[in-house]
Amino acid sequence: MSGTSTDGLDVALCDVEVRQRHIRNILSQSFPYPDTLRSKLFEIAHVGNANLNELVALSYYLGHFYADCVDRFCSANGLPLTSVDLIGSHGQTIAHLSQPRSILGSHHRGSLQIGEAEVIAKRLEIATVSDFRAADISLGGSGAPLVPIYHQCRFAEPGCLRVVINIGGIANITLLDGTDRIAATDTGPGNCLIDGCMQVLYDQPYDAGGKIALSGRVNPELLGRLRSDETLTRVLPTSFDRKELYELANRHHLLADDGQVNKDGIVATISELTAITIADTICSLSNGATLDRLLICGGGVYNGYILSRLKQRFGDQRVISTADYGSDPEYVEAEAFAYLANLTIEAEPASVPAVTGASRRSVLGKISQP
Repeated sequence: MSGTSTDGLDVALCDVEVRQRHIRNILSQSFPYPDTLRSKLFEIAHVGNANLNELVALSYYLGHFYADCVDRFCSANGLPLTSVDLIGSHGQTIAHLSQPRSILGSHHRGSLQIGEAEVIAKRLEIATVSDFRAADISLGGSGAPLVPIYHQCRFAEPGCLRVVINIGGIANITLLDGTDRIAATDTGPGNCLIDGCMQVLYDQPYDAGGKIALSGRVNPELLGRLRSDETLTRVLPTSFDRKELYELANRHHLLADDGQVNKDGIVATISELTAITIADTICSLSNGATLDRLLICGGGVYNGYILSRLKQRFGDQRVISTADYGSDPEYVEAEAFAYLANLTIEAEPASVPAVTGASRRSVLGKISQP
């Protein structure tokens, strides 16, 4: 899995039995993107001047990069490649059209993840599942979020009302009531705007531990403008693309250092925006019901500001890491796509139309043979 933070590849070796709704993460490791690769991905995905030849070449480059990472992972852990049955590869999102776009007189959603799966399958001689979003979008859905069915498998418990909060580049939540019902949605920015501001204002990749936000003071006027922006006032459930959140930031002049901005105040305000959109969406989906647990995963689990605000809102004892339930918060999404890939092979539907808006459930993913 490589998420919207565009910082590298997470690899998880999992034991999966989908018919028993079982998954166990055996080993996991992250492989950072080199700075040159990360810069190129950011340029193509967000600057808006993608060169088509570069994009095609980059997809195959990433396929080889992913294959190299899996090979290194297996070698380092004494694991023969022949013992791996299946690979699930989400790929790197370059564009996600969460709202229909006009093209030649009609309107369409779409999503593009690169990292050619045929390269992975052929290089490693292991069947590889990829392109998980296309089937749901083809049935009228938004193609995101896709991980709620895994959250249900891993974290639901009869008689308990709980929410899984994934704070990656974009934040999403899954509400679980212990039955087969699932409610889920993206909530808005996770780490992406905080990271963007830290890079522009402080020349640092992210706000380590949320320390800058904790030292700053929230600007109520700016926060109000951000919360009322049309991008963040959509009807739920919905999904977001990192590029449209950057466009929101640019509309409100967040990603420019003119020497006059209150830097720690900007980071604090954006961190508050992340926390408050997550909290408000949880209350909306749960109709204000008391939650048994709020399980946090993703890079945001290490942001002290966001965690403190969620604990203030929902109670210190209720907000915990997925690690307390045996799932490393950094690898929950990698585990999820291992699970989704197994659903594909078993021809089991994985989409949740109530979440994505698709007309019906569907098997997700495309299979590349060795």
